[in-house]
Amino acid sequence: MSRESDGPDGSDAYGRLRDRLTERPAPTLATLPDGSVDRHCTLAGGDGAFDRRAALGRALVDGDPSTFALSVDSVEPGGQAVNAAQQLHALGSDVTCYGHLDHPVFDDLDFETASMGSPASVCAFDFDEGDVMVVDRTDDDWALADLRRVADPGLAGVFDVDAVCWSNWSSAPAMGAAFHELGREELPRVPFVFDPGGLDGVGAEGVEALRDAIASLGSTFDVVYSVNRAELRATAATLPGPPAVDDDARLDAVREATGVTAAVVHATDEAVVATADRRTTVESLDVDRVARHTGGGDHFSGGLAYALANGWAWDVALACGNACAAHYVETADHGSVDDIVSRIERTAP
Repeated sequence: MSRESDGPDGSDAYGRLRDRLTERPAPTLATLPDGSVDRHCTLAGGDGAFDRRAALGRALVDGDPSTFALSVDSVEPGGQAVNAAQQLHALGSDVTCYGHLDHPVFDDLDFETASMGSPASVCAFDFDEGDVMVVDRTDDDWALADLRRVADPGLAGVFDVDAVCWSNWSSAPAMGAAFHELGREELPRVPFVFDPGGLDGVGAEGVEALRDAIASLGSTFDVVYSVNRAELRATAATLPGPPAVDDDARLDAVREATGVTAAVVHATDEAVVATADRRTTVESLDVDRVARHTGGGDHFSGGLAYALANGWAWDVALACGNACAAHYVETADHGSVDDIVSRIERTAP
């Protein structure tokens, strides 16, 4: 994976990101393979709407009230692949989203799409402490054959891009088989940012299958494993040998066990990447208020993939992911180049 070199100590990553963004590059990317119809909802009962999970929990335990009123505040296109594509489009990328998009909510997206089936249905409750998502997953039994069906011309038409952003391991039980199959394909060797999404309920065997599939995928792509701290710990927990003592050690252990080009962890305070020769850390940007708790990681992966598609250094790539995530968490919107440059100038350390 050809890219620029990091700065001397990573301290000016945001300044160099600002300079790169003002050149307004327009790389080509593909995002895959999920999609959801997100209904942002309010739950009310008794004295009014619940804005805190703790208050709802007490009401459920007490049984007062026993009936709740559900109101839908907005209906939005969602899914990790869709969120990443919206961020990439906002930055000026030429992006195509291959997802489960058979619903009118996706009709007004301003970038190329190809649908492989029906989306999941999500009710999102935006509580002060964090969002709660209730998901009714699609019944589609997705496989790589579905991507081949909509790809034009064939898989080469999907992967002849500057970078790929793939998400949401639990959304498709056959994703592991797809990764093994892609690992045997002759395709352009490009950065492949993989964000597995939440691993709750996947189980140890599922995580082991995930690691094995990622390792196979590395035969074809420069795989970048992009996770939050909970996902990192879930991935590292099933590794053989003594448990890692901290997240830095976990990041190194996961990279070595999977053979990925890089393992990245993104958190509220910092983003860190481990490669074969070094570890790079970039401090996160401050957020004044939280408009959306969920979706920041998708926008981080979108910003990271955008930077890697442009061949930027690791510290600049982490800064790009951080800035896109911070903008979304604070505004619930996808940051344009002008938005991100303005945020850097106002808040960068």
